[in-house]
Amino acid sequence: MAQEAPARAKIPTKSPQPARGRVARQAKSSRTAPGRMLASGTGRAATRGGGPVIELECGITVYPAREEQGRWRVVWHENGARQQCEAASEEKLAAKLAKVTERLEADAPNMTLRGADLIAFYLSPDRLPAQRQWSRKHAHTQRRLCERFAAPAIGAVLCQHITTGHMQKIVSAASTPGEGGRVQGMISALVAACLEGGYLANPRLARVHWQAAAARFPRPRSASPASRRCGSTQPRSRPIATSAS
Repeated sequence: MAQEAPARAKIPTKSPQPARGRVARQAKSSRTAPGRMLASGTGRAATRGGGPVIELECGITVYPAREEQGRWRVVWHENGARQQCEAASEEKLAAKLAKVTERLEADAPNMTLRGADLIAFYLSPDRLPAQRQWSRKHAHTQRRLCERFAAPAIGAVLCQHITTGHMQKIVSAASTPGEGGRVQGMISALVAACLEGGYLANPRLARVHWQAAAARFPRPRSASPASRRCGSTQPRSRPIATSAS
């Protein structure tokens, strides 16, 4: 009887370990994968240079870092021009994107200007049509209120950084209830105009009112120099003259 030939073991021709290039590509992919801040975006391949690209709302395009120490970059269009910024990490980029998204969602490109530009826009006679323009007296009043109260508080502040605290400071600087009411009316009209003009995005900035704290607590009267020298604020009494008996 013929004996069967012994079975030959099959020698594997492929290594069970992944190739080095594949490992490197997987590690690189894990480093540049978008985090939770960009999870809502739509991914696609870059048209130039390779690498992932993430598209967010409002036409924002994010280019993640391609290397471990690389920088994140974002591109968008605002006020008819292409804008971009970059950051060292996704977290830092998210902080910058929050301001950009606020402006784009509100269609307020002028929020990058200063408060002085906001005030100039509000006082400009060309802001209103001819039939709705202010009278000379009203224009003078609004200009005086803006120069005295608004400009010192927000003139140097970026429009996007103006808060209700700034507006409250403006109206609280008035010394009387009547003046406070006029300043509050100016703030209300200014906020409404600048919301429409793209300088502001928060209508709550107009919800401030005059506070009479200074009127309820008047400053105490200072003592006279003569009284301070004597160590007392009470007036000295005159001696009572006595008649000789």
